[in-house]
Amino acid sequence: MPTRIANNVADRWMEEQLFEEDVRAIVSLLRPNRQERMSGWQEYRTGGKHFRVTISWDDHFELASDGPSMRVPCMSEVLETILVGSATHQDDLTPAQEFELYREVIRDLSQRLDSLQACYE
Repeated sequence: MPTRIANNVADRWMEEQLFEEDVRAIVSLLRPNRQERMSGWQEYRTGGKHFRVTISWDDHFELASDGPSMRVPCMSEVLETILVGSATHQDDLTPAQEFELYREVIRDLSQRLDSLQACYE
């Protein structure tokens, strides 16, 4: 009987350790750029129904911002970096085809912004 109790206690202790390890892993996922933040990097997080986005930048990038004051500096540069290179099978496309896909995304974004703005006017 004492062996069975010892095994149950050991099993419970192991489950608790695994649970704590899982919690630590989840917390680290919620704070993916801790080292950068500690070094002075700024961070913005957003997302939609099926995705999450984290954009991080350093102070020099923020000072280089040449556009209107926004939460993320140099937003056009950030969006360009995300967009260009994102086309599926881009190696099978001509440059004209690839960049037309990017322009389609920008046109769609423009229409979405118009629709959002209409909600407030």
